[in-house]
Amino acid sequence: MRKTWKYLLMTALVMGLGMNVTSCKDDNDDNNNERTPEEIAQDPYEKESEAADALYRLVSQLSVCDSLPNNWKTATFEPKAGKVLDASQPRVRTIAVNNAAEAVARYNSLTGKDLPATTITDTYKVEGVGTLQLNVGGAGTIATIDVDVKQMPQLQQLRLVSVADMGENGHFKGDPYYSFGDVVRDNDGCYWICVRPAYSPNGKEDTHWMSFQLIDKNLKTYTRKGCLEQKYPVDLGVQKEKMQYLAQLLAILANPSRYKTLATQKNGRCFGDTGLGGLQPEAMPADSLMKQAILWDQNKIWEKIMPVGLKPEDVQTFKDRFKKTMNFIYEKGSVSGTNLTIRVVQYGYAADFYVLDPVYAKVNVDMKTIAFDVTKDYSTMGTIGDQNYPVPAAFVVRYKTGYQLSSNLIFSPSATDSIPGVTTIHRFKDTKNNMGPYTKEEAQPRMIMAKNGKFYKSEAGCEVDDTEPVALVVYVGNNADTNSNYRGLAISYTNLKEKCWDDDVAHKCLEDTTANRKDWETQKNGIISTSWLYLDGHNHEAAKAAWEFEVDGFDPASYGFSRWFLPTAGQAIMAVRGLGGTAVYNNFWQITISSNLDNELKAAGINTFDFDFNCWTSTEEDEEKAVRFSPLKNGLVNISTNKKNEKLDVRPFIAF
Repeated sequence: MRKTWKYLLMTALVMGLGMNVTSCKDDNDDNNNERTPEEIAQDPYEKESEAADALYRLVSQLSVCDSLPNNWKTATFEPKAGKVLDASQPRVRTIAVNNAAEAVARYNSLTGKDLPATTITDTYKVEGVGTLQLNVGGAGTIATIDVDVKQMPQLQQLRLVSVADMGENGHFKGDPYYSFGDVVRDNDGCYWICVRPAYSPNGKEDTHWMSFQLIDKNLKTYTRKGCLEQKYPVDLGVQKEKMQYLAQLLAILANPSRYKTLATQKNGRCFGDTGLGGLQPEAMPADSLMKQAILWDQNKIWEKIMPVGLKPEDVQTFKDRFKKTMNFIYEKGSVSGTNLTIRVVQYGYAADFYVLDPVYAKVNVDMKTIAFDVTKDYSTMGTIGDQNYPVPAAFVVRYKTGYQLSSNLIFSPSATDSIPGVTTIHRFKDTKNNMGPYTKEEAQPRMIMAKNGKFYKSEAGCEVDDTEPVALVVYVGNNADTNSNYRGLAISYTNLKEKCWDDDVAHKCLEDTTANRKDWETQKNGIISTSWLYLDGHNHEAAKAAWEFEVDGFDPASYGFSRWFLPTAGQAIMAVRGLGGTAVYNNFWQITISSNLDNELKAAGINTFDFDFNCWTSTEEDEEKAVRFSPLKNGLVNISTNKKNEKLDVRPFIAF
């Protein structure tokens, strides 16, 4: 039975990414490992060559290039990385780094090497391209990289210095436009995640983006006699050092509660001394990352960024992948003989979400026995071994800088403006305040009143501020109660079960109560009516339960709210209308609200509010009957009557 590439890849990953699938030799073709002229003609860029690989790695990071042209051997590329600080030395460009380890990481990314952070010097040479020489230390620098690349004659040296040594050139003025986790869509319809925004304190003016989605230009189809057809990724925009940013960011957004715990324990710093994305932790504090995670869920961002081919029902499984060890195909595939090589990087899940030291590996596919198709094998349902595996063993990731992502008409986007040529799908700064907290003057129906006296659009928003939901806002407007200080009503999260209304009450509890049910709507003084029922010498179970109701740690009076009370029939009608209902009078009030109200609340992040109960109001119809309030999940709300000696729920209201 032929094993799929996914089985082989997963096996290699499980064994520490150290296993290579042995390629088969074609005994009938002694020259099988040599490329024929026809094959070279089929691939005019010769991107399988070491020289093309090396050049693409360099120019994709130092210039603006997302694919090599046909004439790449003689082409020239203008350097864009870093800044020219001395006009008399235009071929020397300066880049800000935090320390020597980051300088070595930058060199590794340019060369494809995996040198240890303690490296002092190294030379990298590729025939047909040129030489890079790393020297750590030296006067006025953290490190230098001497560059002698024939396709980039305008670059002689990269000076890697601290941001303080860049002076004003290392800073931009104004607020950076993008934040961690912002999402844009390019003209190809692909979604890109901001894995490192611009950040002035570190001298970082460009943004960095990654995508799980491929287009035709990123796919290479390879066929040759005696081999199965292969379709593998190319032009992914290699940059090793940024892979960690993606892994860490998505681990946080997929599991914000755990991140919050770790950030609290470590004063907001979960990723060593450099912070997320190689920046200071202040670039995106823990509470902001928590809010970003909530906003991703609310705005269905996970569904948008998924690899093409995954289905809506795969969203949670896709999200859960980032709570575990994660594998990425981060470089283009390459062919040698009958071997297809796929480069993979693995980030191990640990106490700090992802370990700082990634594991790199090459997984070799024997093209004579395995048909690798990246458009199917990395993005569709499948199996690995005998287990169902709804998402792939490794995701293909593309990388671009903000410069590369911008349109060709305007090359250099400002750090404080949006990238030209892209559509903003989700921007943290536009949406972060939509969650709250809001003041009582800003509260609107379907918001949540929390223990801290503030209001939020979702329960998760409360969690960010370490508070708990208390009540759901159901009405905002004039005459919420006879007390003009109150502009809104909220209904408690807590449902008090099985209380009697008190069948011994021998008078109308409200002076304006009549037997005409149409007059119920005029009764809007639940605080007074509840106090009459409770304080007028009666052992009134329902009124007593509402009047004495307390939420531990919540003092309504300190926030200018009323105490808890039984709503009148009129306030119950106001509540349902405030949630979008339409009142219909047919012998008793029947109010139809959105049939999807329960789903709408859940979609808004209000998951634990029970909107299916049958409770008392503080309005009576006569000496035997009192009015009940019965909202149901099917969209109908009844305002009708029950005998007073029957036991119904009590769901207290509060005015604010």
